[in-house]
Amino acid sequence: MNTTAILLAISAGLFAVGLAGLIGRTHLIRMVIGLEFLGKGASLVLITAGYAAGDTGISQAVVFTLITIEAVVAAVALALVILVKRTSGSLDSSMVTTPGKEAS
Repeated sequence: MNTTAILLAISAGLFAVGLAGLIGRTHLIRMVIGLEFLGKGASLVLITAGYAAGDTGISQAVVFTLITIEAVVAAVALALVILVKRTSGSLDSSMVTTPGKEAS
């Protein structure tokens, strides 16, 4: 296997782990970590595509922007997790209800 195929396989694995973390949906921290794994898998695909095309400069700039956006998303998501923990007393995603509805 060449380097590109190995990197694409690793990025697919990262993306699959992240997707499994989001689909599992039982624990809010696991969901945030899954979201981060999804972003890292996408970043690795972009870097690999730049490497394969021979133009890593543009792909690195895009990934740098993506990492910045991911940091902001992670900070906001963790702030929301803390808010849910304070209001419901649990990190279980089933405890989160829509506004105006009571938990059953």
